[in-house]
Amino acid sequence: LHLSHFESGRNYFNGKMNRCSGLHTSFPDNNLQLMVQSGAKGSTVNTMQISCLLGQIELEGRRPPLMPSGKFLPCFQPYDPAPGAGGFVSGRFLTGIKPQEFFFHCMAGREGLVDTAVKTSRSGYLQRCVIKHLEGLVVQYDLTVRDSDGSVVQFLYGEDGLDIPKTQFLQPRQFPFIEDNYEVIRRSQGLDEVLARFDPQTASSHFAAIQRWKAKREVACPRRGAFLLFSQKKLAKLKQTEQEAPPGSTRDPAVLQLLQQWHDLDEASRSKYNRKSSRCPEPSLGLFRPDVCFGSVSENFHDITEKYLQNRGGMNEDSMDTHSLRQLLHYKWQRSLCDPGEAVGLLAAQSIGEPSTQMTLNTFHFAGRGEMNVTLGIPRLREILMVASSNIKTPMMSIPVLNNKKALKRAKTLRKKLTRVLQKVDVLEKLRIENHQKLRTFKVTFHFLPADRYSEDKLLSPHQILKYMETRFFRLLLEAIKKRSAKLASIAVETRKATPRDRDTDGEGTADATGVCFSLVCFCFGVLLRYLLVCSFLFLFSLLAHSKI
Repeated sequence: LHLSHFESGRNYFNGKMNRCSGLHTSFPDNNLQLMVQSGAKGSTVNTMQISCLLGQIELEGRRPPLMPSGKFLPCFQPYDPAPGAGGFVSGRFLTGIKPQEFFFHCMAGREGLVDTAVKTSRSGYLQRCVIKHLEGLVVQYDLTVRDSDGSVVQFLYGEDGLDIPKTQFLQPRQFPFIEDNYEVIRRSQGLDEVLARFDPQTASSHFAAIQRWKAKREVACPRRGAFLLFSQKKLAKLKQTEQEAPPGSTRDPAVLQLLQQWHDLDEASRSKYNRKSSRCPEPSLGLFRPDVCFGSVSENFHDITEKYLQNRGGMNEDSMDTHSLRQLLHYKWQRSLCDPGEAVGLLAAQSIGEPSTQMTLNTFHFAGRGEMNVTLGIPRLREILMVASSNIKTPMMSIPVLNNKKALKRAKTLRKKLTRVLQKVDVLEKLRIENHQKLRTFKVTFHFLPADRYSEDKLLSPHQILKYMETRFFRLLLEAIKKRSAKLASIAVETRKATPRDRDTDGEGTADATGVCFSLVCFCFGVLLRYLLVCSFLFLFSLLAHSKI
């Protein structure tokens, strides 16, 4: 009984909520919600605009602007504080929106149409510029990417030489499929004859050397030289002994003796330090061309291959051996290399141009801070690729800091320089009338952060901040207001007094009527004169024609 009562109450309230939100049926039975939730078409924003409300209308990233009369639209009162007067649409598409809301909605729609029209030309020109600059980049026969003048841009296309459309079978999940079709690949592509012409020992021995080096050193430290190891071992003992510096030398006598011992060291002892400080061998792709040296693959693919070969299940009688499978995978890698003559520059230009065409021209969003409006979309691409200005619109950069005392200290010093003490500024505008003149009064309120937020970083007190505001800030503010007022006052409007012709009096109205009648008489006389001239020409032409006959 309690369960049925609970279910009936739940269904009652769910029904009320669905009716309030415009959903007469709940999610599984609602076709619109089913379409959105399944990912077929539409988004949550479309559902909200249909069922709930349209929300705040934005024009160029802000609310609709005020007219000179102080209204957003003529149908509102001046300086109306209501949300609906500022572009907030509380209606929905399901039940319709009000006329003024429809007007705001049309303003946003017009902005979208203009953005689309402007975006097409700008993105097309951007793509054309990128293509003209990158059209000379081609993969050569030595697998390097070179410009039209032969200068090397990349020694291997994409740093591994692979053509992306050919790499679908180089994923670990595709390795079992390749293993199952080994016989088909061997017969169709003549795998035995191809592998007989290659020498896989060079690359495999190089990978073995890399593995031996990594096995000896858990943490790779390439900046540990032989002399550094020697000095770390000997310098502490030399500093314990008291020595006199040679005359005319300002260096530490222990350091001078250490240098002398290093120069006097025999080759056998020095080679011992050299072996300890040897760097990791170069990657295989950096030494051997992958199209000539079989098995010269990237380190990532080598690790994936070896991991798959080690984790293979119990080998059946029909399964192939590890060596043959490794050779087959390396063969698939070599077949996936980018072909010489591939226009990779055009490919890169199209990869930039096609998404830029799909972008919204002006993308406004706030990256964590309300006052930071980040430049994105096509304006950002134009700023990077075409303008290349040193003064970018929104200079912002995320920089990781090393986790040591020196770096953290410098970061803290920089943070002190960038710390703000002002939280926000409120500007209240009022309209009042004095002596038949309209006046605007502005009340500016400065909200500062609490003192504990900046006292340690900035070493400032509220008294110092207020003193600066009184002595400097307000003076600069008044100077800026005076300059702005002078600039507005310099805009002159031409005026003149009304002349007798501008006044609408009876006498002048009669004179104007007389002038109009005289003009009509002249016009009629001109038309009659033209008619008589045409008739006379026709009469003369007919007489001449009869005389010739």
